[in-house]
Amino acid sequence: MSQNNSLVGQIDLLSLVGASYLNVNGQDSIVIPTGTNPAIFVSTTKNGSTKAYLDIVVKETSNNQFGNTHFVKANVGKSNRERLNLSREDVNKYSPIIGNLRVFESTAQNGSQNAEGGNEFKGF
Repeated sequence: MSQNNSLVGQIDLLSLVGASYLNVNGQDSIVIPTGTNPAIFVSTTKNGSTKAYLDIVVKETSNNQFGNTHFVKANVGKSNRERLNLSREDVNKYSPIIGNLRVFESTAQNGSQNAEGGNEFKGF
């Protein structure tokens, strides 16, 4: 993959441990418990807003039958593993594959553009 290529793909948020698809206050919602997901880090900024980050790792794959070139996993970092005293089995439980990526291909690379003059997505 050249350094100028972008990757596109999808992430399955419901594959995170304990995640649920619920109706909350009349809105379809995804609820992900942060206390049971050591790959999620929640913090408060100086101005008081809350931020939630999911640590990930992206690994290259080869010979994927669907044309994917990389996969994405939730990543339980070393500090969280040690802090929570997680075993190898625990780390695997909290580090599911949550998505796949492939190199973004646009029709512009083939010399054509869509009717609006932009590039068309030829991904999934």
